[in-house]
Parts: sequence; C-alpha cells; structure tokens
Amino acid sequence: MQSNPEKPTLLGRSQAARPLRFQIDRQTVLLLGVFVVLVVFFGVRSRTFLTSRSITSMAFQLPELGVLALAMIMTIISGGINLSVNATSNLAAVLAGLFLVRLLPHEATPDQATLYVVIALLLMLAIGVLTGIINGLLIGYIGVPPILATLATMTFFTGISTGITGGKTVTGFPDQVSVIGSKTLAGIPIPFVIFVIVTIIAYLLLFQTSFGFKIRMMGANPTAASFTGIDNKAIIMKVYIVSGVFAAVTGILVMSRTMSAAIEYGSTTYVLLAILISVLANITPGFGNVFNVFMAVLILQVLSTGFNTVLLGVSGSSFFKDFSWGVLMILIFVINYFLQGRKGQQE
Repeated sequence: MQSNPEKPTLLGRSQAARPLRFQIDRQTVLLLGVFVVLVVFFGVRSRTFLTSRSITSMAFQLPELGVLALAMIMTIISGGINLSVNATSNLAAVLAGLFLVRLLPHEATPDQATLYVVIALLLMLAIGVLTGIINGLLIGYIGVPPILATLATMTFFTGISTGITGGKTVTGFPDQVSVIGSKTLAGIPIPFVIFVIVTIIAYLLLFQTSFGFKIRMMGANPTAASFTGIDNKAIIMKVYIVSGVFAAVTGILVMSRTMSAAIEYGSTTYVLLAILISVLANITPGFGNVFNVFMAVLILQVLSTGFNTVLLGVSGSSFFKDFSWGVLMILIFVINYFLQGRKGQQE
C-alpha cells in the first residue's frame, strides 16, 4: 500500500525538513490559484485595485491578522487552540499604553521618548510570555481542555483590560510609537516586513528544530509522543508562550498603526478570522504548512480590499466581503473533498 504523499509520517517530515525550503503541497497550489484569480478579477473590475497606493495599503493592513493567525496555528498544530490571542494582543497594548501615558515625562527629549517606547514594546512581549504561561499551566499541567481554558483566559484578559481602562481607549502616545505602523523599509511597509519575519520564525520553529518535530508529533498522537519520551506538558507550555508572544506582536502592530489601545480592537472578528485562515491553510493537529497561512492571509486581504474598491460608495458593501469569506471557505472545503475522493480512488 502506498503512503500518502500529502501527509507523510512525522519522522519522515522531520528528516526531509532539514534542508531550508518551503513545502509546496496540493493546498498551496489551490491557494495560489485562488489568489491569482482574485487579483485578476479585481484588477479588471477596478482601476485602483492594482495601484501602488492600494498595494501599499494592503501591506500595512494584513500583517495584524497574519501574525495573529500564526499565533493560532502554532497551537492548532500542537493539538490545541488559543481563543485568547486577540485578548492577549489588546491587553499587551493597553498595559504598554498606560505605561507610556502615565510614566513618560511631559518634558522628555526625543531620545528619552524612544527609550520609553522600547521599554513599552519589551513590556508587551513580556505580557505575551505571561499570558502564554497561564494558558500553558491550565492546559498542560492542570488538564483543562484547550478550548475551555483559552475561552476562560480570553474573558479574564479582557476583564483586566476593561478594569484598568474603564472601557475607554488609551491615547496620547509619543510620535515614536507610530514608526512601526506607518513607515517603510526600502519601500516596503515595516508591518509587512515584521509579518514576513514572524512567518519565517514560525516555519523555522515548526520544521527546522527538534521542538517543532515534538509539536507535530504531539499534535498527531499525544499518547505516542508521550511513549517516545516527549514531555507533552513542557511542549504545551512552550507552544502557548510562543503563541502569546506572537499575539503581543500583533498588539504592537495595532497600537502603532492606530496610535491607541482599546479592548474592542478586533474583538468581534479577529479570532474567527484567525481560525478561518487556519482552515483555509488546511492546518490540522500534527500537520500544516506555514506558507499556506501566508497565502490565506493574502487572499482574505485581497477580498476585503477588492470589494472595498469595486463597491466603493455602495450601501452594504461590507456584507459582500463577509459573504465572500464564507463562500470561499465552503468552496475550498468542497474542492478538497472531491480531490481527496479522487486520490482515494486512485490508491
């Protein structure tokens, strides 16, 4: 009986993944095809879609959701889920924002303001680590199911943010905060550069380290992983810490772009969209392709921007964006179903 070429064994994948290359699978080809079709469609329908201004705008917007999706897929591949990613992002931004507003001297020099901003960014990353530790303790050591544990911490983190701000938006940051969210590096928006860097880090962690091999093995079969000597509890703790740090990076991007921090940013959509991206990228426990996540984020941003340009000024245009996301997910489900059925017949 032939082995499945789409999902090789974890041991085989670990050995094959040592050369530094991105894996191209059936889902990658499908997503690339969808991306090309959408770009051509909206490019023909709208003269402004493929302009440099529109492309730059997309490159500034999509990294927030992209990094948050990477935070989500780290936990899904390990066999869990993290519903608290957006709450972590907002909590990190709120605490860092309050640090700047309340402790930065009014007469601070530009150099002093830059130092405070750097400290605030490090504080956000530390908060990401702390939230990851809390999730890791609940899931790995206490044994709470991931969906229940992260649902609880999502409420807990949001409650902290609400309590310390009274539900109000935190503003009044120094201009240095906006550098990440509004500037470019060699003509490329800095948020997009950060998204690419985080994507590469996620890829290296998952496919070029023994830690990543243990994550995938545990996700595919936690019992077998335990019998091979893998400390599942320690791996779960590390996975949720990485997820928390990625979520905090999202908070940095949002805070820098909006020059504010609030509990409601992305609270109604970002977690669902992160899960949607994971579904589109065919991320499952033990298996996944980081490049597919990158492509899924591009596709959702193309749909969002495309409908905004084509239906500019039309009442209810946001409906078509949400509708198209749902249709796209269903369409990919159907295509994957028939492809898997055909492959099964061939075997």
